[in-house]
Amino acid sequence: MSCKNVVIKLGGSLITDKSNPRTIKWDALKNAIDQIANYYSRFGPKIVIVHGGGSFGHYEVERIKKNKSFIDKISVSEIQESMLMLALAVLKLLVDSGIPALLHPAHTICNTNDAKSCNYTPIIRDLDNGFVPVTYGDAVFDSEGKIISGDDLSVEISNVINSDCLFFATDVEGVLDEKGKLIREINKNYKITIINKAEFDVTGGIIGKINKAFNSSSKNIRILSGEKLFNALIGENVGTKIIK
Repeated sequence: MSCKNVVIKLGGSLITDKSNPRTIKWDALKNAIDQIANYYSRFGPKIVIVHGGGSFGHYEVERIKKNKSFIDKISVSEIQESMLMLALAVLKLLVDSGIPALLHPAHTICNTNDAKSCNYTPIIRDLDNGFVPVTYGDAVFDSEGKIISGDDLSVEISNVINSDCLFFATDVEGVLDEKGKLIREINKNYKITIINKAEFDVTGGIIGKINKAFNSSSKNIRILSGEKLFNALIGENVGTKIIK
Protein backbone atom coordinates (compact mmCIF):
# COMPACT_ATOMS: atom_id res chain seq x y z
CA MET A 1 0.00 0.00 0.00
CA SER A 2 1.10 3.57 -0.63
CA CYS A 3 2.18 5.81 2.25
CA LYS A 4 -0.27 8.33 3.68
CA ASN A 5 1.76 9.38 6.71
CA VAL A 6 5.52 8.98 6.29
CA VAL A 7 8.86 9.85 7.87
CA ILE A 8 11.75 9.97 5.41
CA LYS A 9 15.33 9.99 6.67
CA LEU A 10 17.75 11.28 4.03
CA GLY A 11 21.01 9.69 5.10
CA GLY A 12 24.25 11.59 5.22
CA SER A 13 25.85 9.05 2.89
CA LEU A 14 23.14 9.77 0.31
CA ILE A 15 23.22 13.57 0.31
CA THR A 16 26.88 14.31 1.13
CA ASP A 17 30.29 13.11 -0.01
CA LYS A 18 31.75 11.65 3.18
CA SER A 19 35.26 11.65 1.69
CA ASN A 20 35.24 15.46 1.39
CA PRO A 21 34.34 17.76 4.31
CA ARG A 22 31.22 19.90 3.83
CA THR A 23 30.48 18.59 0.35
CA ILE A 24 26.90 18.05 -0.85
CA LYS A 25 26.06 15.47 -3.50
CA TRP A 26 23.70 17.82 -5.31
CA ASP A 27 22.52 15.35 -7.95
CA ALA A 28 21.59 12.72 -5.39
CA LEU A 29 19.92 15.25 -3.10
CA LYS A 30 17.92 16.79 -5.94
CA ASN A 31 16.90 13.38 -7.25
CA ALA A 32 15.58 12.33 -3.83
CA ILE A 33 13.69 15.57 -3.37
CA ASP A 34 12.24 15.42 -6.89
CA GLN A 35 10.81 11.99 -6.07
CA ILE A 36 9.33 13.24 -2.81
CA ALA A 37 7.86 16.27 -4.59
CA ASN A 38 6.36 14.09 -7.30
CA TYR A 39 4.65 11.89 -4.72
CA TYR A 40 3.57 14.85 -2.59
CA SER A 41 1.99 16.70 -5.52
CA ARG A 42 0.11 13.61 -6.71
CA PHE A 43 -1.10 12.11 -3.45
CA GLY A 44 -0.87 14.83 -0.77
CA PRO A 45 0.45 12.66 2.08
CA LYS A 46 1.71 13.89 5.44
CA ILE A 47 5.52 13.86 5.26
CA VAL A 48 8.24 14.59 7.80
CA ILE A 49 11.81 14.79 6.49
CA VAL A 50 14.84 14.17 8.67
CA HIS A 51 18.38 14.32 7.32
CA GLY A 52 21.76 13.11 8.51
CA GLY A 53 25.05 14.89 9.02
CA GLY A 54 27.40 13.16 6.61
CA SER A 55 30.45 15.23 5.77
CA PHE A 56 29.02 18.17 7.71
CA GLY A 57 28.02 17.23 11.27
CA HIS A 58 29.76 13.83 11.45
CA TYR A 59 32.98 15.31 10.10
CA GLU A 60 32.89 18.13 12.66
CA VAL A 61 32.35 15.71 15.54
CA GLU A 62 35.25 13.52 14.42
CA ARG A 63 37.51 16.56 14.06
CA ILE A 64 36.56 17.84 17.52
CA LYS A 65 37.06 14.44 19.19
CA LYS A 66 40.59 14.23 17.82
CA ASN A 67 41.52 17.48 19.55
CA LYS A 68 39.34 17.52 22.68
CA SER A 69 38.17 15.04 25.29
CA PHE A 70 34.57 16.28 25.11
CA ILE A 71 32.29 18.52 23.07
CA ASP A 72 32.60 21.97 24.64
CA LYS A 73 30.43 25.02 24.05
CA ILE A 74 32.30 26.37 21.03
CA SER A 75 32.24 22.86 19.54
CA VAL A 76 28.45 22.76 19.92
CA SER A 77 28.31 26.02 17.97
CA GLU A 78 30.58 24.66 15.25
CA ILE A 79 28.52 21.49 14.82
CA GLN A 80 25.25 23.41 14.80
CA GLU A 81 26.61 25.84 12.19
CA SER A 82 27.73 23.03 9.89
CA MET A 83 24.38 21.23 10.17
CA LEU A 84 22.40 24.40 9.58
CA MET A 85 24.39 25.01 6.38
CA LEU A 86 23.40 21.55 5.12
CA ALA A 87 19.80 21.95 6.30
CA LEU A 88 19.38 25.22 4.42
CA ALA A 89 20.53 23.53 1.22
CA VAL A 90 17.95 20.77 1.76
CA LEU A 91 15.27 23.33 2.58
CA LYS A 92 15.96 25.41 -0.53
CA LEU A 93 15.64 22.42 -2.86
CA LEU A 94 12.42 21.36 -1.14
CA VAL A 95 10.89 24.82 -1.52
CA ASP A 96 12.14 25.16 -5.09
CA SER A 97 10.41 21.85 -5.89
CA GLY A 98 7.07 23.17 -4.63
CA ILE A 99 7.06 21.54 -1.19
CA PRO A 100 5.93 23.87 1.64
CA ALA A 101 8.74 22.84 3.97
CA LEU A 102 9.45 24.38 7.38
CA LEU A 103 12.73 23.88 9.23
CA HIS A 104 13.08 22.85 12.88
CA PRO A 105 16.73 22.42 13.93
CA ALA A 106 16.80 19.63 16.49
CA HIS A 107 18.49 21.84 19.09
CA THR A 108 15.38 24.06 19.08
CA ILE A 109 13.03 21.21 20.00
CA CYS A 110 15.39 18.98 22.02
CA ASN A 111 17.17 19.78 25.28
CA THR A 112 19.04 16.48 25.49
CA ASN A 113 20.20 13.76 23.13
CA ASP A 114 17.24 11.59 24.11
CA ALA A 115 14.79 11.80 21.21
CA LYS A 116 11.93 10.74 23.47
CA SER A 117 12.26 13.97 25.47
CA CYS A 118 11.96 16.38 22.52
CA ASN A 119 9.01 18.70 22.02
CA TYR A 120 7.40 17.62 18.74
CA THR A 121 4.48 20.05 18.99
CA PRO A 122 5.87 22.30 16.19
CA ILE A 123 6.16 19.29 13.87
CA ILE A 124 2.63 18.10 14.65
CA ARG A 125 1.34 21.65 14.10
CA ASP A 126 3.08 21.84 10.73
CA LEU A 127 1.48 18.59 9.61
CA ASP A 128 -1.95 19.75 10.75
CA ASN A 129 -1.51 22.95 8.74
CA GLY A 130 -0.42 21.18 5.56
CA PHE A 131 3.32 21.82 5.80
CA VAL A 132 6.25 19.42 5.51
CA PRO A 133 8.42 19.76 8.63
CA VAL A 134 12.16 19.18 8.33
CA THR A 135 14.64 18.43 11.10
CA TYR A 136 18.04 16.77 11.37
CA GLY A 137 20.68 15.20 13.60
CA ASP A 138 22.26 17.96 15.65
CA ALA A 139 24.36 19.03 18.62
CA VAL A 140 22.60 19.95 21.86
CA PHE A 141 23.99 21.26 25.15
CA ASP A 142 23.09 19.29 28.28
CA SER A 143 25.85 20.09 30.83
CA GLU A 144 28.18 19.38 27.91
CA GLY A 145 27.78 19.00 24.17
CA LYS A 146 25.95 15.89 23.01
CA ILE A 147 24.77 14.56 19.66
CA ILE A 148 21.15 13.74 18.95
CA SER A 149 20.91 11.22 16.13
CA GLY A 150 18.80 11.76 13.04
CA ASP A 151 17.94 8.06 13.14
CA ASP A 152 16.64 8.40 16.72
CA LEU A 153 14.62 11.45 15.72
CA SER A 154 13.15 9.60 12.73
CA VAL A 155 12.04 6.64 14.84
CA GLU A 156 10.57 8.77 17.60
CA ILE A 157 8.74 11.08 15.16
CA SER A 158 7.31 8.03 13.39
CA ASN A 159 5.83 6.96 16.73
CA VAL A 160 4.59 10.41 17.72
CA ILE A 161 2.74 10.99 14.44
CA ASN A 162 1.72 7.32 14.07
CA SER A 163 3.25 7.06 10.61
CA ASP A 164 2.46 4.10 8.41
CA CYS A 165 5.86 4.31 6.66
CA LEU A 166 9.40 4.97 7.84
CA PHE A 167 12.10 5.02 5.17
CA PHE A 168 15.86 5.36 5.61
CA ALA A 169 17.26 6.49 2.25
CA THR A 170 20.93 5.66 1.68
CA ASP A 171 23.50 5.55 -1.11
CA VAL A 172 23.13 1.77 -1.56
CA GLU A 173 20.11 -0.36 -2.47
CA GLY A 174 19.55 -1.49 1.12
CA VAL A 175 21.35 -3.62 3.69
CA LEU A 176 23.98 -5.70 1.91
CA ASP A 177 25.44 -8.99 3.14
CA GLU A 178 29.15 -9.82 3.20
CA LYS A 179 28.96 -10.73 -0.51
CA GLY A 180 27.37 -7.42 -1.43
CA LYS A 181 23.95 -8.97 -2.04
CA LEU A 182 20.77 -7.21 -0.95
CA ILE A 183 19.11 -8.60 2.16
CA ARG A 184 15.38 -8.36 1.42
CA GLU A 185 14.07 -8.71 4.98
CA ILE A 186 15.57 -8.49 8.46
CA ASN A 187 13.87 -9.45 11.70
CA LYS A 188 15.15 -9.41 15.28
CA ASN A 189 16.42 -12.97 14.97
CA TYR A 190 18.39 -12.29 11.79
CA LYS A 191 22.13 -12.76 12.22
CA ILE A 192 23.55 -9.70 10.50
CA THR A 193 26.84 -10.02 8.64
CA ILE A 194 27.27 -6.97 6.45
CA ILE A 195 29.81 -5.00 4.53
CA ASN A 196 31.23 -2.35 6.85
CA LYS A 197 32.06 0.97 5.27
CA ALA A 198 35.10 2.92 6.40
CA GLU A 199 33.53 6.37 6.42
CA PHE A 200 32.96 8.04 9.76
CA ASP A 201 29.56 7.77 11.41
CA VAL A 202 29.30 8.90 15.00
CA THR A 203 25.74 7.66 15.56
CA GLY A 204 26.01 3.93 15.01
CA GLY A 205 26.12 3.27 11.27
CA ILE A 206 23.95 0.66 9.56
CA ILE A 207 23.82 -1.76 12.53
CA GLY A 208 22.64 1.06 14.77
CA LYS A 209 20.06 2.06 12.18
CA ILE A 210 18.64 -1.46 12.03
CA ASN A 211 18.46 -1.83 15.81
CA LYS A 212 16.77 1.55 16.18
CA ALA A 213 14.28 0.81 13.40
CA PHE A 214 12.81 -2.04 15.44
CA ASN A 215 11.56 0.59 17.92
CA SER A 216 9.26 2.24 15.38
CA SER A 217 5.56 1.40 15.36
CA SER A 218 5.36 1.97 11.59
CA LYS A 219 4.10 -1.00 9.61
CA ASN A 220 6.33 -0.36 6.60
CA ILE A 221 9.97 0.24 7.60
CA ARG A 222 12.65 0.11 4.94
CA ILE A 223 16.32 0.87 4.38
CA LEU A 224 16.62 1.62 0.70
CA SER A 225 18.37 3.48 -2.06
CA GLY A 226 17.57 7.17 -2.41
CA GLU A 227 16.93 6.41 -6.07
CA LYS A 228 13.94 4.22 -5.13
CA LEU A 229 12.07 6.58 -2.81
CA PHE A 230 9.10 7.06 -5.12
CA ASN A 231 8.86 3.31 -5.66
CA ALA A 232 8.74 2.75 -1.90
CA LEU A 233 6.19 5.52 -1.39
CA ILE A 234 3.76 3.95 -3.86
CA GLY A 235 4.10 0.61 -2.08
CA GLU A 236 6.65 -1.32 -4.13
CA ASN A 237 8.90 -3.89 -2.46
CA VAL A 238 12.29 -2.18 -2.65
CA GLY A 239 15.31 -2.15 -0.38
CA THR A 240 15.46 -4.02 2.91
CA LYS A 241 12.26 -4.35 4.92
CA ILE A 242 12.54 -4.38 8.70
CA ILE A 243 10.17 -6.99 10.13
CA LYS A 244 9.29 -6.66 13.81
